[in-house]
Parts: sequence; structure tokens; C-alpha cells
Amino acid sequence: MELVRGDFTQTRNHWWWRPGWGPGTRYATFHLTFELSPELATEAVRCGLSLAGVPNVDVVPPEWLHLTMTGVGSTDDHDPEALLELADAVFVEVDELDRQPLRLDGLYLGQEGLSLVADSARWLMELKRLQQEMIKRRLGVEHEEQRFHPHVSLAYFRGEVDLSLLHQGIEEAAPRDVVIARPMLSLIELGRDDEVYTWRVLSQYALRG
Repeated sequence: MELVRGDFTQTRNHWWWRPGWGPGTRYATFHLTFELSPELATEAVRCGLSLAGVPNVDVVPPEWLHLTMTGVGSTDDHDPEALLELADAVFVEVDELDRQPLRLDGLYLGQEGLSLVADSARWLMELKRLQQEMIKRRLGVEHEEQRFHPHVSLAYFRGEVDLSLLHQGIEEAAPRDVVIARPMLSLIELGRDDEVYTWRVLSQYALRG
């Protein structure tokens, strides 16, 4: 698996508070989650064992692996029933997409973490556009145009990391391609109070294999 490194000289802490976030914040967002994908959990655990000893590297627990899709907003700003209706509207449309299995076949070393990279399948882009359209139509929330880089984070950094040790851990892990047939499309209530992303599922749908 090819490793691509971002343009930086020093890693930094991923866990700084973004605008609109703070202790206790809960955020509604669409993610792909992987409750039906033991192959990803197995690979993540195997890689995590090689990375866990590197200082300032937080390995993502397998139950919290995710592919970030489309944010909705603070749960304080939206009626719970409206969020469930939004999820239903997305789920009704999603099976019309020409979906293929999700392939994680690259590795990206960024300034704040290490991730498996998903191939830029057209259906992923269409799924994100569908979510944005439904969020705008039903909740009036518009999204700024941004490039979408689908990925699944294996680890986040909490400060400066010794890159030589990190590269050694990556080489020892020798990450392998993962093909996921049935990701879950989940609307979740996301939090990060304990410097790990955790969530409560509001509604979810198993994408067809």
C-alpha cells in the first residue's frame, strides 16, 4: 500500500477545539460506520499494535472507525424529529446510487493523523451531494464547496510525533488493502470530550452489498 505524506514538517495536536465546538458539544453528522465490516476492524487492530508505542499517537479503537461524510450541525439547533426525517429522506434515495464495494487502498500521513484512503468512487461523491441537498432542503443548512477526501483514520496525533518512529511503525504494520462490501450509512450524534470520537446512532441504514 502506497504511503502519501502531506506537505508539513511537524505534526500537531488534532484535539484542539474547532469553532463551534467545546466540552459537551454534540454534533449531528452523516458518517459511514463499519459495524458489519470485521475485515476493517481486524486490519485496524493489527496496524494499531505497531503504532501504539509511538508517543503522541492515539490509535482509533475499532468500534469508532468511521468515514466522515456530511455535517448537519449542533444537535441543540435541530429538532430530533426533523433529524430523523432527514435521515429517512436520504435513505429512501441512497439505493438509487450505482454503488460499488468501498475500497481502502492507500495510506495518507497528514499533519494531524494517519488514515486509510478510500478510492474516489463516483458513488461516494454522489452520496455526499445527496446528503447536502437533503440537509439544505429540509433544514435550510447550506455547505460551502470543499474538496472531499474520503478516508478512515487509523490514528490521530496529540502533538509533535517522532516521524522516524512513526514511519518505522507503519513499515512494521505493512497496511493492506481493505474492501468493505456493506458499510452502514449512519446519522450520528458525535462527541469528542475524551479526545476520541464517539457517538450515539440516531438512525442508520445498511448499504446493499
